[in-house]
Amino acid sequence: GALFIVNDRVDLALAVEADGVHLGQGDLPPAQARRLLGPDRLIGRSTHAPAQLQQAMADGCDYAGVGPLQATPTKPGREPVGLDYLRQAAQIATIPHYAIGGVDVQLLPALLEAGGPHCRVAVVRAVMEAADPAAAARQLLELLADG
Repeated sequence: GALFIVNDRVDLALAVEADGVHLGQGDLPPAQARRLLGPDRLIGRSTHAPAQLQQAMADGCDYAGVGPLQATPTKPGREPVGLDYLRQAAQIATIPHYAIGGVDVQLLPALLEAGGPHCRVAVVRAVMEAADPAAAARQLLELLADG
């Protein structure tokens, strides 16, 4: 089955017995989240630069978000990091990392090439704002299977 990850809120993750929590840079530090959640729940961390990714790994995070790759209304005011940071993440990451922010079918081939073997993909608008979300999701899945 699917995992249920709560965004930002460790208290809510505990209350609903979620599989884990995803923390932004301004949220509770991962070490505190780990003390509250215990060793079995997942902790992810948003990162926007190599130093933040290295810190997430040092803090024992289970995965990291890498982005936003492109400008996106889901992260207003956040400067895109582009594929350069994704390439750097591929070189230093020892944990799975999720490329996020403006991911669509046009970006996906370059993203897969840049992201390395531990790279995963997080998609919002390319599916949710599509005229046919199911078809958009299938197209992304086909590209991922071929990549």
